[in-house]
Amino acid sequence: MKIIFIHGMNQQNYDQPSLKQHWLSAFKTGLSHSQQNIDLNALEIRFPFYGDLLSKHHLYNSLDIDTFLPKSISHIHLPFHLRHNNTIVPEHHPCASRLPSVNPECSESFTQRLALITALTRDHAFKELALFLNHYPKLHETFIHKFLIETYLYLSNPDFMHEVHQRIMSYLRPELDHIIVAHSLGSVITYNLLHQYPQFRIQRFITLGSPLAFRVIQEKLITPISRPPQLEGDWFNFYSPDDFLTAFPLSEAPFDFEPPIINQAITTSLYNPHSITGYLQNPAVVNSIINGLTTEK
Repeated sequence: MKIIFIHGMNQQNYDQPSLKQHWLSAFKTGLSHSQQNIDLNALEIRFPFYGDLLSKHHLYNSLDIDTFLPKSISHIHLPFHLRHNNTIVPEHHPCASRLPSVNPECSESFTQRLALITALTRDHAFKELALFLNHYPKLHETFIHKFLIETYLYLSNPDFMHEVHQRIMSYLRPELDHIIVAHSLGSVITYNLLHQYPQFRIQRFITLGSPLAFRVIQEKLITPISRPPQLEGDWFNFYSPDDFLTAFPLSEAPFDFEPPIINQAITTSLYNPHSITGYLQNPAVVNSIINGLTTEK
């Protein structure tokens, strides 16, 4: 069975070999944390790469998290999260994560504490901003167009979407079973691709840090929004409550279909909660991939 890793946006600084190595390194650490005695080389892992397509179109993502916010963000308190469902769905099979959970009061130095507090404040502010924008899809779309050009281009340009899909489909085989692990924008791409091309056999679909819960994304999806028709097994959706791009699970309409998506809140990287590193190192994510290799249809 093939494992297909599908990356997210803003990977122009990598090429296909270097980004694949980055993912495999994190996954190898996750295997160790999960006490999975599996040789990484024995797994049939494929890694489609589309990160160079933006350069082909002479475009570049312009979002810099460290400079986008005002210099002082400690007093930002947007009230919109109070009216939003922020339910955290616990893991169905709890397992301890080896990722750092740091108490600012116990950090070794003032510099370390300051860096930690800055990271936590930044992520909190961006989470509030994301929840605010979700109430105003047109404003959210403007934000994406300005700062997340790769996402905007995929959602609005059929030619770019087709190019991305062709890159991914070159790694899929109609006669084989696949486990697809998609991060961030990659989860949106995979959802659309599976609905456009139902000939591929998918045993398990695993989304990591997915922005599918945002209304502005849903308005651009192939409709009606539904479970991929060729998905034979489970859909696992892992999200971090600290990840501003995935602040809530895929549990409400229009994702309340049957069988339900298995949503699990997990701990990711403290300093960059949306990073693929934190997701692939988490034991719950790793186990969902490995267990999918032996799950009967």
